[in-house]
Amino acid sequence: MFGRERPGKDERAERARLWVQARSPYAIVAGLLGVAAPIDGLIFFPLSIAAVIVGVIGLVHIKRQPNLRGRWLCIVGIVGGVIGITLAVVLHLL
Repeated sequence: MFGRERPGKDERAERARLWVQARSPYAIVAGLLGVAAPIDGLIFFPLSIAAVIVGVIGLVHIKRQPNLRGRWLCIVGIVGGVIGITLAVVLHLL
């Protein structure tokens, strides 16, 4: 679209599209929230809660539809959310 054409550009785009389609959308969101949530526990406290909730929903979604992938993204979301919640509680108590 922009700039010059590079060899392999279409192949990379196709691989990325297939990667996203093979994963549960809840898993992708949970992974992103799980990475962002622990950065600052007080500001992103709602993101931490959302990461845990969406991660659990994603695991259930993957269990019900075994053709989808993304279990580890859900786990990253849950763990990151728990870390963010813990940071928020600890920083609030200090």
